[in-house]
Amino acid sequence: MQPLRYRFWWIAGGVVMALAVIVTSLLPAADLPSVQLWDKFEHAFAYFALAAWFGGAVRPDRYLRLALVLVALGIAIEIAQGTMGFGRTADLRDVLANSVGIAIGLIVALLGVSGWMRGVERAFGAALPTAD
Repeated sequence: MQPLRYRFWWIAGGVVMALAVIVTSLLPAADLPSVQLWDKFEHAFAYFALAAWFGGAVRPDRYLRLALVLVALGIAIEIAQGTMGFGRTADLRDVLANSVGIAIGLIVALLGVSGWMRGVERAFGAALPTAD
């Protein structure tokens, strides 16, 4: 597998996404715009996006570790929501929805989409030069 030339920036983009999930999960519910989707779908989609993003940045042999980190993130957020008192509550069903999103994201990556970042780099001419 060819290494990512701009791996740092890909990871940084994923960290920004994760921070967005953390902030929107911890803000008081009244301060957030209403998206009008089923709450569990929103959770699953957010964690699907994180899993698919990071699934493109790490090797498939590290997907289990990635899944565990993302599940731990979701659990930590739920614990924080339960203790903050900003109109948020901890919900085990949110952890389950997050986990479903993570699983779907990594399954999609395993089914051949995991190289999408390399494809973007190749499309924009950023691939590493090959040895002659």
